[in-house]
Amino acid sequence: MAHSYDVCILGAGPAALSVASRLVDLGREVAVVDRSVTVRPWGGESFTAAIRAPLAALGLWEAFAEAGHVRGYERQVAWGGDPVSESTIVQPGGHMWHVDRMRFDADLCRAVCRRDGVFLYRGKLRNIDRSATNWRLALDQGAELTARYLVDATGRSRALAKRLGARISFHDRLIGLVTMGPADSGSFRVAAMMIQSTPFGWWYAAPVPRGRVVALFTDADLAPPVVRQHLRPVPANSVFTDVPVEAGWLAVGDACVAHDPLCGWGVQRAMSNGILAADAIDDHLRTGRVSSLAAYRDHCRQQFEDYLAGMARHYGMEQRWPDAPFWARRINGAGAEKGV
Repeated sequence: MAHSYDVCILGAGPAALSVASRLVDLGREVAVVDRSVTVRPWGGESFTAAIRAPLAALGLWEAFAEAGHVRGYERQVAWGGDPVSESTIVQPGGHMWHVDRMRFDADLCRAVCRRDGVFLYRGKLRNIDRSATNWRLALDQGAELTARYLVDATGRSRALAKRLGARISFHDRLIGLVTMGPADSGSFRVAAMMIQSTPFGWWYAAPVPRGRVVALFTDADLAPPVVRQHLRPVPANSVFTDVPVEAGWLAVGDACVAHDPLCGWGVQRAMSNGILAADAIDDHLRTGRVSSLAAYRDHCRQQFEDYLAGMARHYGMEQRWPDAPFWARRINGAGAEKGV
């Protein structure tokens, strides 16, 4: 017999868990389906102080602040000219956070899935179909569940969006080539993050709890072979998923809007928009109207367009290699490459 829920969320990352936590606060029963896969550790990333707002809204800020992530007080940038050093203390909200993403995601999952009203399923989605009132999902371990509404929070894999035929627009071919190095006690004292542009992309390095993450960001076809041999590739391109408001589902986080890591907004926006998505879904389930869903979609679309314009301006600040393919593509502003 299938278990019934108000909302089923596919994925268990920050966006998914923000939706789940908010919906429970609104009195909904939520199923979170997390595919059981072995994930290789990939280091960490840097959050701005803006991460506090969504974590506090969900009652998760104190646990995060005490989890042992590295407080970042300095940013060293070589972009478009001579290197500069900036103190993050004077930035709005204060210092940055350099986090172990695997620990951050695991801590978030434990905190949210312990809550009454959240039901965690481990397994792969095998089949999905929709009746007049419900979605029916079959998982690979014999579990079946129904839900009035679905959420794709499967990250850059966009598993539900691809299965249901949403339009996905890709705006560049950026990848990150990532590795982890040993901790540097000197860098931990100031917890400095480094960003440096090169003719074929840009470097990022920051201290995280397990060591020091180093990544080269470049286009997939431009990565130097010697670098590919030693660093692991991860997707980092800008992508937007367009879902009709009448579809009975929506996308959040990277499944909806995937950002270039240069902006530093990915997780914070995933969580903030996850809260907005939950509010829109709750309104739709209560009233039957799609106006709240349309407002969420329009918000994400406008936010993405503003983000693309901002990224074009920032990449345009680097004028030293206008003929290098990586920079020429961004200076010329070719726009979206394709939609699927």
